Amino acid sequence: MVRFLALAILWWVLTEGEISALALGLAVALAVALLTAGLFPPGGYRIRLRRLPRFLFFFVTRSMAAGLDVARRLLLPSLPVDPGIRTLPLRLPPGSPRWLLANVLSLLPGTLSVRLHERGLELHCLDLGMPVAASLRDAERHVALLFELPGDWP
Repeated sequence: MVRFLALAILWWVLTEGEISALALGLAVALAVALLTAGLFPPGGYRIRLRRLPRFLFFFVTRSMAAGLDVARRLLLPSLPVDPGIRTLPLRLPPGSPRWLLANVLSLLPGTLSVRLHERGLELHCLDLGMPVAASLRDAERHVALLFELPGDWP
């Protein structure tokens, strides 16, 4: 039900409250909610809504920085580019927290999630000289706070 409501609200926002699109939006929201409930059943972790504004601020600012970084590298070819794959261990528990982290890292400066496995996360890095491990730890901390996971998240 929560997925359906979230998807219906998203549809309403994207269509700017257009009444003529409401029937289609409700049908699509219901279909997607049912499909995703089968593919991704609810786990034991819940996002804490009171933590969402801080996480969204982190996400939006880092996403904007990523876009600016890529644009800067395109406009200034003299900037270093040393692409490669790094595998980094994760502290987050398996399930929703790790999935969210992998998706968030794909939208942060210079990284793209390649594969999530038991040992950690494989990341494609635009420049291996960038502080990728520090960025991962920062994003991991924000995800942990969003889910209010127990433990020390400096």
